[in-house]
Amino acid sequence: MDIVKIAVIGVAAVLLSLQLRSGKREYELFIVLGGCLCIFGFILTKLKVVIDAVNEMQTYVQLDAQYVAILIKMIGITYVAEFSANLCRDAGYQAVAVQIEMFGKLSILGISMPVLLALLKTVSEFLQ
Repeated sequence: MDIVKIAVIGVAAVLLSLQLRSGKREYELFIVLGGCLCIFGFILTKLKVVIDAVNEMQTYVQLDAQYVAILIKMIGITYVAEFSANLCRDAGYQAVAVQIEMFGKLSILGISMPVLLALLKTVSEFLQ
């Protein structure tokens, strides 16, 4: 069960960092960062399952491969931005976390423009 492994890694990282809080505070962030990176590695393995499922869905319903690629990129941007923003927030750098989140949102908006344009084109053809 992967969730148990993830929970153990997370709790162990937090408990180890709490032990270092009183003496070696500079190492506390490194331990939490290491735990987060291990968990992120598990997330990447699960992302492969999602990509395979989307590709299988594409065989049932004719979807443009460009749109599926955009969807996968948007999911990736969301996870990376959220992960890095939370790390910055936990380290006490709220301003950096907000900037990462803002850049992630703008990146998703930029990537989704072809989908929005195709939707507008379809609507305009329907209305004519």
